[in-house]
Amino acid sequence: MVLPEVGLNVRDAPSVDEGAIQYVALQDEELELTGETTELDGIVWYGLADGNWVQGQYLEISERVSEAAPEATPEATPEAAAAAIGVVLPEIGLNVRDAPSVTDGAVQYVALQGEELVLTGQTVEAEGAVWYELEDGNWVQGQYLEFNP
Repeated sequence: MVLPEVGLNVRDAPSVDEGAIQYVALQDEELELTGETTELDGIVWYGLADGNWVQGQYLEISERVSEAAPEATPEATPEAAAAAIGVVLPEIGLNVRDAPSVTDGAVQYVALQGEELVLTGQTVEAEGAVWYELEDGNWVQGQYLEFNP
């Protein structure tokens, strides 16, 4: 959620000098974060789902459940693999979503690097990625996991 009363500049690159302002997010507006971050000159920038960037110090980050239903629900694979363990690879952690979608799945929490996630074996192919269902009913993208039997 955007904190400043004057709003927050949303830029096309994570830099005040090189990132052109695309729009201004209003105070209390909720922005969809991708989970991607980068640090430049001591400022942590957060990537947005629309491809733009904002400075982290002007955000209040919460794990809010989206009330909007997904427009299209991908079909689950009929042959679900056996349950396994997925170990989180990215240093910045991995967004765990309530649906197998970056656009329609709200981030429920961030699994830390090295964390072991129990997979149900259910997979869905959506948005060019293979999504894996977790034991808690949430979803993660398989490309960010190392699999252990």
